[in-house]
Amino acid sequence: MSLTSVQQRLSLCIQTLRQEIAQHSDGQCRLPRFDSHLFQCKGTRLADYLQEIEQNFQRLCVDKDDVIRSAWLAERLVDQIAALQREASTQQLRLLREQPQRHPRETKYQEYREYERRLQVMIDQREQRLAEAETLAVQQQLKKDLEILEGRMARCRQAIRSVEWALSLQGRD
Repeated sequence: MSLTSVQQRLSLCIQTLRQEIAQHSDGQCRLPRFDSHLFQCKGTRLADYLQEIEQNFQRLCVDKDDVIRSAWLAERLVDQIAALQREASTQQLRLLREQPQRHPRETKYQEYREYERRLQVMIDQREQRLAEAETLAVQQQLKKDLEILEGRMARCRQAIRSVEWALSLQGRD
């Protein structure tokens, strides 16, 4: 296989990897992800490792004359790309403790947003059941449930506004 075809295939793999990494928010974690023998980079983001891969690819394109070095660098690039592809494909499986720590208010904000979403689903379900209810007793019970849920929703939205306000004071919009 010629060096040019190897370079074309590696370029295509890097381009695909770049697109896959772009789909993730930033892929940051607390600690470096890979062994120092595979990557010299000590970054905590997927993009840091992608940058090293791209630099190595540029070296491969420049060092065409040294066949032994080119073969070694191509093999290293294949290993790096494979490792980064595996890492990128498992981003959704990262445990919470591996994720970068957020500010406690940001965590609360996300938690309240999830409560709001779930409450809205429950309200929608009760309203649908109320529209289909046939007996007065069932209608009264569903109206009572709706009032309780709407009260919870109001308190939840108030908590969200409170956290948003606190975050805006800190400059973390």
